[in-house]
Amino acid sequence: MVCGPYAIVQVYAWSSMLVSYSKETGLLQGVKDTFSGEKPCHLCCKVAEAKKADSEKKPSDKPVTSHSQAKAPEFVAASHHFLAAPPATTVPKAIHACPVFPKGIGPHAPPTPPPERRA
Repeated sequence: MVCGPYAIVQVYAWSSMLVSYSKETGLLQGVKDTFSGEKPCHLCCKVAEAKKADSEKKPSDKPVTSHSQAKAPEFVAASHHFLAAPPATTVPKAIHACPVFPKGIGPHAPPTPPPERRA
């Protein structure tokens, strides 16, 4: 599975491969070559090596994530620190004004004559 920074590099590698292979053999064959895994580029190989190296690390070598760390007491919410609900307010109703058209424009405009029929 690709995640994090590896995903960004992998997408860049696939994009470059797709453009390069499509120029050489056409779009359909370029897509097949890009995603088949048979012709990886140097970036794909580097991503695979880095992912393999990360998976081989001992658990003690991996950085500690926020999920495994204990939270400091000052960051733990206490029951007396809840926010009060905002006071209720009334919202004024919106007033919709009718547009004012100059004479001859809008619903009061004179009807336009039908187009003349040319023979």
